[in-house]
Amino acid sequence: MDRILKDSWGRTIDYLRISVTDRCNLRCMYCMPERENPFPDGSFPEFLDSRELLTAKEWLIFARAAALAGIRKIRLTGGEPLTRPDLPELVRGMAALPQIGQVVITTNAVGLARKLPALQAAGLAGVNVSLDSMDRDVYRRIAGRDGLDEALAGVRACLERGIPVKINCVPVEGINDSQWIPLAKLAREWPVQVRFIEMMPIGGGREFPPVKSSRILQRLEQAFGPVCADEHCCNDNSQEQQSPKGPAQIFRLPGFCGTIGFISAVNCGLCSSCNRIRVTAEGKLKLCLHHPAGGDVRAQIRMGKTPEELSRWLCEMVREKPRDGVHTDESRPMWKIGG
Repeated sequence: MDRILKDSWGRTIDYLRISVTDRCNLRCMYCMPERENPFPDGSFPEFLDSRELLTAKEWLIFARAAALAGIRKIRLTGGEPLTRPDLPELVRGMAALPQIGQVVITTNAVGLARKLPALQAAGLAGVNVSLDSMDRDVYRRIAGRDGLDEALAGVRACLERGIPVKINCVPVEGINDSQWIPLAKLAREWPVQVRFIEMMPIGGGREFPPVKSSRILQRLEQAFGPVCADEHCCNDNSQEQQSPKGPAQIFRLPGFCGTIGFISAVNCGLCSSCNRIRVTAEGKLKLCLHHPAGGDVRAQIRMGKTPEELSRWLCEMVREKPRDGVHTDESRPMWKIGG
């Protein structure tokens, strides 16, 4: 009988996000800016020593424990997960767990096209691509690098191989306003879900006010016509086999192959339906994105705990998941806690 993992508020927790690295090949202005553009406190990115990162073997021990506890979907993030050479090994090991229905990744897609065959062979079930612009100059201004062609090549490679794709755009006031329509057009031409995600007040994101989803929706309706709620599309992705839970509101536009989504984490509270937990690259368990770490996975594993023991420990920790994250206590940037 499958175990159900619940917190003390009655929410079922079945979704685990693992940050497999804190390194990235881009330098996005709201996340990990270039050295000539330091963080507001004057500091620069300082990455973990390789010994502080969990090994593939250690991550697979924890994934087995999480599966035993009741986790059914795993998302691998970063930093940028594609910078980790053993990513296919991680996907393969986690996808092989009988309790896990999906292993997916969130990536900027730079280099994805050439790495996708190995990842798909390993069992990768879906890809979220972070893409804030279709204009090369705007892309470079936000990302600090020119990776637009590679990112789009990664999206095309996924579609050619039948891998479900979601494209995540973080609207930045005064920076990529002109790109909302071009990005939405990707869903008109391709069977993808283009999602607009409110800026989170975490790390460098504190410097950029969130753009309300209603404003973007109004702009899209002016360009494409009235939207309708997609009742047949689950909140996370209609092509993925999972329960209809998730943070996105999904809409269809006339003549579109794909869908448009909005994640309004700031202006529309999503805590009551939260079904996820996170683990940072150095193995710190985060029960809520907005609150400090709640346990040390790495320490538990390096103490020699078995997956069964880790599973019991995780069940105990999850009961401490806070009721909401309306007011954040998290001061670290997203690349340190898993984007």
